[in-house]
Amino acid sequence: MSLSLQVGVAETTINPRLGMQIDGNIGAYRPAQFILSDLHARAIVFAQGEKRFLLFSMELLAVTQEWTEAIRACASDFGFDPDAVAVHAVQDHSAPSLGQIMLEDRLEATRKYPWIRGSDPAYGPLVMEKIRPLIQQALDNLQPVRLLFGSALEARVSFNRRVAYRDGTSEMGIKRPGALYREGPSDPEVGMALFTTQSLQTTAVLLHHTCHPVHWNPHHGIHSDWPGAWAEQVQRDLLPGALPLVLNGCCGNVHHGDPLDPGREDTPQSMARLLTEATRTALCDQYFSDDSPVLDYRTVRFGIPYRPFPAELFADAGRLIAEHPEPQWTDETKTRFEWDWHFAASLLDLEHKLATESEFEYEIQALRLGDLAILVLPGEPFVEAQLEIKQASPAQRTFVAHMSNRYVGYIPTPEAIRRGGYETRPCQSSKLAPEALQMITERSVALLEELYA
Repeated sequence: MSLSLQVGVAETTINPRLGMQIDGNIGAYRPAQFILSDLHARAIVFAQGEKRFLLFSMELLAVTQEWTEAIRACASDFGFDPDAVAVHAVQDHSAPSLGQIMLEDRLEATRKYPWIRGSDPAYGPLVMEKIRPLIQQALDNLQPVRLLFGSALEARVSFNRRVAYRDGTSEMGIKRPGALYREGPSDPEVGMALFTTQSLQTTAVLLHHTCHPVHWNPHHGIHSDWPGAWAEQVQRDLLPGALPLVLNGCCGNVHHGDPLDPGREDTPQSMARLLTEATRTALCDQYFSDDSPVLDYRTVRFGIPYRPFPAELFADAGRLIAEHPEPQWTDETKTRFEWDWHFAASLLDLEHKLATESEFEYEIQALRLGDLAILVLPGEPFVEAQLEIKQASPAQRTFVAHMSNRYVGYIPTPEAIRRGGYETRPCQSSKLAPEALQMITERSVALLEELYA
């Protein structure tokens, strides 16, 4: 048995200060008022010879390119290649973002009401204070390990949230008469990878599932949602002493709320309970062992065209903002405003971007751990891409971590764009060309084939 692969892990809490904005809900002031469960940043270092890769799993909504670059710069002080550093946000809607993702600082309203931009600008420095010690601790904890990995299926916790209607359109959920069927699939895979020492101590476990974590949205409490609850239950009930890191897959159109069964039990704990049982199944019945895992990685960057938008779309947005320079408030406390105002402001931000850019630079990272592949993708790709990648991957198992390294927004299928709905509404959070998802799928498969050649 070879122990040439080394792994080191570490974690730290990254709770915001009370009063900081909780991200993930359009048009709502959500100052953190209490903490239901701690938020964590977890780091895992993979090392083999001269090669090293650093992966973060953060219980946050999103991370922007600015803060990923800051983290990569910090990691470079420890000798890491920037292309060997990945920053994954589990997309927790009861947490801040690392960087603002809602609106830019171009309107007077965003300066007057900073919370409408997204996360509190003071939150980033608070997190960065903890990054250097976190990396150092993970490096200090490096030790030789054996890799065990596998998966099971659990179809009762996540569902395609888009519903197709008789008139050929689609909506997020059932919003009106005429609903027919779920527009697309979900991904029921529950993946796990264990890193076990020669003395049979499991030091770390990667956990992979695919679902929007939005249980506590729009409440004012900090909560780690199902990724945090799953990590806690696995550590408590299955693998005491192991540090779990959750990788959330391409869940742009996947949700824990079933639109066809709205009365079912649906809490972070109930979801974590079923995911933990599936993890137990993977441990007992369906795991694969790789005694001599090869560590390698690749990164590719390429341009994706923006979606073509009619000029009148931006003209209409400009007129709305001119008529309502302040958000269109829905209450006297000025803590909620109409979504139409947000989308108009976001369209003006997008128009400004399109004046200087014809393409969006997209980054894909692929990590090889023997017969296990980790694919790191920015944005919220629809799950159809992930399923295609997993089927075409040359690896025995492929775990995908979306919402990584920079904010992109939704990346829907061409059919979903044609049908419309929340995830396809034009703005900064839905802006790439219809062929974007297929481009990402093809580049991902090609990168994995190169890595496993």
